[in-house]
Amino acid sequence: MAPVTEPAGVDSGVLSLRFRQRPWQLVVIDLLLAAWITLLTVNATLYTALGLSSGTVVAVWLLALAVSVPLVFRRRGPIPVFAVVLASTMVALLLGMSVAATALAVAVALYSVALSLRPRRSAIAAIAAVLGVTLAAVLAAIVLDPHYLLVAPNTKSFNTDLLSALSSSWFTIGAGWTFGCSVRARREYAGQIAEHREQKAVSEERLRIAREMHDVVAHSMSVIVMKAAVANHVYDTRPEESREALGVIESVSRAALADIQHVLGSLRSAGEAHLAPSPGLDELPGLVENARLADVQVELDRGTIPVLPAAVQLSAYRIVQEALTNVIKHAAAPARCTVRITAEPGELHLAVIDDGIPRRPTGEPGHGLIGMRERAALHHGTLMAGPQANGGFAVHARLPYQAPGPP
Repeated sequence: MAPVTEPAGVDSGVLSLRFRQRPWQLVVIDLLLAAWITLLTVNATLYTALGLSSGTVVAVWLLALAVSVPLVFRRRGPIPVFAVVLASTMVALLLGMSVAATALAVAVALYSVALSLRPRRSAIAAIAAVLGVTLAAVLAAIVLDPHYLLVAPNTKSFNTDLLSALSSSWFTIGAGWTFGCSVRARREYAGQIAEHREQKAVSEERLRIAREMHDVVAHSMSVIVMKAAVANHVYDTRPEESREALGVIESVSRAALADIQHVLGSLRSAGEAHLAPSPGLDELPGLVENARLADVQVELDRGTIPVLPAAVQLSAYRIVQEALTNVIKHAAAPARCTVRITAEPGELHLAVIDDGIPRRPTGEPGHGLIGMRERAALHHGTLMAGPQANGGFAVHARLPYQAPGPP
């Protein structure tokens, strides 16, 4: 399927807006439509006819019902209903019924066919309708003897003009087919837009989960790898230090497992209210403590922070987490790091600055920096990261926000 582009400045939800009735309401609408076409067919036929007997009037009513009553079932079986309506219409025309009125029933049945079939296939039904109505009308007006007609036409009336009657029927049938194709195209377009939005939402959710998993796993694994290396190095000479490193690995692993369970728990239904809240700025001391366990001296400098939206707090937490992870992975020990958080009206500023010497030359930015920039961009903010002139690495982020309103 080709990608769908939503029109600029237009809410595609409007395109898919349709009146949605209950089944019984649809049945009532079709019954009223069939009754209206029946009355219209009878009145048009009797208006153009000569004096009729009571038996002929009853026959006219029965023919009109045969043409219009099948329309009640057009939603369940559009193609069979169209075939029955067209056949009944041709019989009615051969017996002298009004062309324009009976063609209206054919147009309504053809509308349902155009909704259910592709335009190329429904065009065959439209051609069959035009040919059938035309053939029956021409036979009744030119070939058949008027004495064999159920309704003898009034030749002095302008309504019996064959060309005008056929022109009216062609227009009615063509309008029914065109309108059906148009509604079908609109519904298909609305369905494509809905599918496109659903796929976009799924992709965004997958990206969010991947980003959360990356932040959680990368930070925790960095600490675990560092402590595992220490435990392995001093296992024989300083077993007490090795045991301490293993304890750090256990605690960090437990915390990482809890974070992963929380992230995966967000995949559950929204009705499960037992999910833990997303981490925020109040959990920063735990990040700082993990970094200190990895032999990074971290100083947390927080000023007075106002009430922030949960999404801004989560982004700020993940940015600081990723920045500290980069310090643990890339800065040679001993390294000092400062985490500074300040707030201005409508903006939150983050700074994570270290003075460590990189273990390897700085190359292209990895997924961590890309993820931090995406989190800042999510709030229309900015993020700058790079080496400092006097050594070390610095990350500066600006996150605009709107203060939450009163509950």
